[in-house]
Amino acid sequence: MSPRVQEFGHPSAESGISLIELMIAMTLGLLVIGAMTTVFINNSQARRELDKAAQQLENGRYAIQILRDEISMAGYYDAMASVASPPSTTASPCSTDVTVWKSSMDVATEGVNSGNFPCLTTAQAGTGMMFVQRASTAITAPASLKANLAYLQVSLCGDEYVSAVADKPFRVKLGTDPFDLQKIDCNAANRAPIRQYVRRAFFIDRNNIAGDGIPTLKRADFRPEALSATNPDVQALVEGIEDLHFEYAIDTNGDGTPEVFSEAPAANQLVNIVGVRVWLVARAIDATPGYDASTKTFQLGSKAAITFNDSFKRHVFSTYIELIHPVGRRSK
Repeated sequence: MSPRVQEFGHPSAESGISLIELMIAMTLGLLVIGAMTTVFINNSQARRELDKAAQQLENGRYAIQILRDEISMAGYYDAMASVASPPSTTASPCSTDVTVWKSSMDVATEGVNSGNFPCLTTAQAGTGMMFVQRASTAITAPASLKANLAYLQVSLCGDEYVSAVADKPFRVKLGTDPFDLQKIDCNAANRAPIRQYVRRAFFIDRNNIAGDGIPTLKRADFRPEALSATNPDVQALVEGIEDLHFEYAIDTNGDGTPEVFSEAPAANQLVNIVGVRVWLVARAIDATPGYDASTKTFQLGSKAAITFNDSFKRHVFSTYIELIHPVGRRSK
């Protein structure tokens, strides 16, 4: 057989794929890509839900910690062994008069579970609100006193405790007023520590700073200024905190241990508050598609059970907080 016959008489060893084979390969490839896309989307959604849940829990725990730090320190007045007499019936949260502040120091905390303090008009209706007052734990140098703030100075000198001066043995005054009480050595050159006087309230606002409708735990600091009663210094603390509720531990026999718990203590019981039970609802910042919140109910103390008709996940946090310093003064 000639070479030419051999060359053209046999089919070529190289050949392409048919159209059917190509379509099968493309279909299989699309199925694999689709499966991988589905897995990726599901994983991404699961990761977003985990992130939202983690943020929600972290916000709730952080809010509880803030309230614990503040409420536990309510009624701290440096070295004072006792406070106002006769007993006060209110802390006058919205007052800008430092004389009123001084006369109501024995009410370390005051709150409402429905209604608002009149000086906090942005608080969410139907949520709890807590007011605390105390001295700062940091000492303020005399040269750093500010005219628009109030300060506490407690004498450590025994001679000053028997003085006829009306504002001894302690003072709650503006930064422009004299602070000349003495230390334990009764040396006029050694002044007792000066601490900023703190009065603040914690409440729920329906909007955060951006005003986007996210419920937010906020803090209002009150100052002895003409506008502070209606325009306090408000700071956003934790987003996603949707509700607050309080129950007060009341010491009726003066030993520092609560005998009665009340969510609405009478005016004459405020000076006997030695602890607070706190409930709060932490809500996710973003909604979860397909989630029905109406299937869940939330109980905050004796408050009527709460339900929500939306797609936000929520969690209830609760704790008991002892007022360390009022308890300590009573336990002596």
